Amino acid sequence: MIGKKICYALIEIFEKDKYSPKAENVANLLAEFVGVEKLSVAFYEKSRDVYRILVSNFLPLQSKIPVSDIGDRNSLSKLPIKLKDSTTVEAHVEQLIHSTAETGDEKVGIILTNDVPKKMTNFAEVVDFLAFALWFIPSYEKSKSYLSKYRSLWMLTSLFESAKSQEELLEGFLKVISEIIESEITAVLSLTKEANEEFDMMICDCPNSQILRKKLNRSELSTETLRYFKGMEKIVYKPDGLSELFATKILSALIVPVENYWFVFANKRNTNIYLQTKSFDSMDLDLARDSVKRFLLAKGRIEFEKRLEEEVAKLRELQKLHETLIEDQKEQIRKMNAVHYISQAMRSMYSVKNVYKTLLLGLTSGRLLGYNRALLLTYDEQRDVLIGKIWLGPDTENVEEDWKKANLRAMRYADVVQYLREEAMTLEINNRLTQQIENKIFPYKAHPILEKCVLRKKIFVANERIINTLGLEVADLVNLLGVKEFAVLPLVGREGVFGVVIVDNYYTKKPIKESDVDILKILSDSAGLAIETAQSYEELRNKTLSLERQKSLIEYLREFSESILQNMSSAIIVIDKEGKVTEWNKKAEVYFNRPKEQMTGVELRALGPEFEDIEEMAFQAMRIKEEITLSNYLIQVGGRERYYDVKITPFWDADKLMLRGVIITLDDVTERVNLEKERKKQEKLAALGEMAARVAHELRNPVSVLGGFIKRLEKNADNPEARERYINIIKDEILRLENIVNEILDFSREPRSLEFTYFNINKLINDVYILLEEKIREKNILFNFETDAEEITVYAEYSRMKQVIINLLQNAIEATPKDGKILVETRIKLDKIIVSIWNEGTPIDKETAEKLFTPFFTTKVHGTGLGLAICKKIVEDEHKGKIYHESTEDGNKFVVELPKPEMQSSNVE
Repeated sequence: MIGKKICYALIEIFEKDKYSPKAENVANLLAEFVGVEKLSVAFYEKSRDVYRILVSNFLPLQSKIPVSDIGDRNSLSKLPIKLKDSTTVEAHVEQLIHSTAETGDEKVGIILTNDVPKKMTNFAEVVDFLAFALWFIPSYEKSKSYLSKYRSLWMLTSLFESAKSQEELLEGFLKVISEIIESEITAVLSLTKEANEEFDMMICDCPNSQILRKKLNRSELSTETLRYFKGMEKIVYKPDGLSELFATKILSALIVPVENYWFVFANKRNTNIYLQTKSFDSMDLDLARDSVKRFLLAKGRIEFEKRLEEEVAKLRELQKLHETLIEDQKEQIRKMNAVHYISQAMRSMYSVKNVYKTLLLGLTSGRLLGYNRALLLTYDEQRDVLIGKIWLGPDTENVEEDWKKANLRAMRYADVVQYLREEAMTLEINNRLTQQIENKIFPYKAHPILEKCVLRKKIFVANERIINTLGLEVADLVNLLGVKEFAVLPLVGREGVFGVVIVDNYYTKKPIKESDVDILKILSDSAGLAIETAQSYEELRNKTLSLERQKSLIEYLREFSESILQNMSSAIIVIDKEGKVTEWNKKAEVYFNRPKEQMTGVELRALGPEFEDIEEMAFQAMRIKEEITLSNYLIQVGGRERYYDVKITPFWDADKLMLRGVIITLDDVTERVNLEKERKKQEKLAALGEMAARVAHELRNPVSVLGGFIKRLEKNADNPEARERYINIIKDEILRLENIVNEILDFSREPRSLEFTYFNINKLINDVYILLEEKIREKNILFNFETDAEEITVYAEYSRMKQVIINLLQNAIEATPKDGKILVETRIKLDKIIVSIWNEGTPIDKETAEKLFTPFFTTKVHGTGLGLAICKKIVEDEHKGKIYHESTEDGNKFVVELPKPEMQSSNVE
């Protein structure tokens, strides 16, 4: 009975729970049976060379006792047993030995008691039974486990039979074999690019049955990792290289190499039952090796089936191709007949337009070549471009109806040639397709398709691959046609190309085959000859009609041009290359009182000295071959002064190849000149009046002051102190009068000759600052000067520019509040030098700013209003620069722009 309970307890440990509560119950039962208080049974683990406590009521379950601690002692030797917490327990130890004929004596475990058993007979019985049980039960459980694994191989068989692709087979194999082998990680490495030493790695995350993929380069794997993949299949323990590969600690692994694959099974799964070892063993290796071999057979089957399917598909394609070739041959014969009919019909036409229509009808007729649409672009030699003419095909809204009508009409005629001729002569081209392209210009140069057809005279067949390669270069044609498959055939004559025809199958989507190119080439050549013949006929007929009309037309044109010339409101004089008058219209007769008969053949200088200059300019116009214009040119006529606008234009022949003389056009503008003189006179008088009023106003105050202080001086002539004070005031007012007069003279005087020099603008600003430093300090102004370079050279007149800077800086000082700021900057730009003066204060409004540079405009109580106007004159008129004002949030800025020295010097010169 006790043996049965021991067996159940051990089976429970090996099959269900290694910490089974039955273990302690059996220990109590055994202890009572042999006559001790405490008892433990330990199993010998050969792989670790330790004893594992499986049944116990005083030692911890699953704790290990090293074999070295027990040695070969027997007969209940009393030994110290070390526990996990480093405590030591005294126990009596009895070895459990099982003997077989094959292996002899074999250690299977030990019994540990706290005392010598009182019932030795029972103890001997227990020792014998446990020796057998600890040998038999683990062996039985191991065999049972492997039997279960072999039975699970049916899942592989099912997978190998059902898998349709190598990818499906490999993923399924990894999932199933990981369950059978009971590995935590199952992976396969495959060599995908041997030259680049690149690996594909597929990992089965066994607990989740997820497949992970990654690529590895051999250079990414360490030497220690790579050595595990050399040689035959193997079991490895604690492989550090594999831990590096899988980024987790690997305790044991199976590696099975085959062909270009390496299958890796890493880490035996943890279970709740007791296992003698947590590593893979030879049985696992045999299972893995046999399963991998079966995988290779299944992979070969899939490859064979795939190749078989491909071969069957090829045979079917060949059969289909053979049938298609027969149909293509029939279609080619039909199309060759169609080309013959179209060519015959085109040769019978004497109108180029009808030849074009016949060609397009033949290309689009379902009874003939049957393309959906045909677009004609003709070559315009004068503009060297292609021009849209006709686009034949079904209306986009009534495709089926248009096709039925066209095909029914074609079927009525037994004679296809007759049908083409009658249809071409009666066809009115006004459909929507033609409206889209009629007279539209298509440049062909640099166009990858049209240039090849026009210049190389080659047919071009486009498909989607070619169009995608050409990209935006052919977007115009693709957008117009709405398809990427079409053919462009040139209409080639003996001396050139008459145009191109573009055909496509917009509605049926039928491809344009390579075999169609030869047929289109024949039709292209035939059409070119037919067009050339029709053109020759039309040219001959047109020349005959032209010769009949030419004489009357020339007479009409001569009379018409003569009438226009004589009725023009301008005087027209034409002189030849020798300077002699060849034409003199009626207006010229009126202006200069000379009849045409008197002037024809006479040199222009015969009219007087004024006309000598005009004649000289006429020769100049012939030399430079450009028009010369004179405005308000004075000519004495009959003792009176008259002003004329004169235009002298080179006179070319009809082809603009040879210069025949010049055309002189004269318009009397005397009245306009007189009005302009009167306007300027009035403006000058108005300006003079305004200036006089301002001058009087400005002079009145100093004169009044002078008068008042002279009287005071007379009264206080005996007072030296008062006399000196009054004399100083009189001096200041006289100086003020002198400044006012100088400003007015400076503004009103004519520009004088300037002496330009190169100087440093920064030094000039420093000089001006020294002059005005006292005024700046009086108002406690914070003065800053910023520059791009220590020396900035300008080309200008030093004194005039100094006057500008003084005026602007003085204005800034006056406008800046006490304790305010002034910022002066000099900057170098690409083509100019910039000087800016900013002062803190109230920004000037837009209306006032527009008048700042107007003469006599001022916002001050005293002043002529000429300071900024003089600055503008100096900067813009004398130095070709620019001066302007900018308002900022907290002040005003005046900016002076001067050309760079090299530009300024050339302008001045």
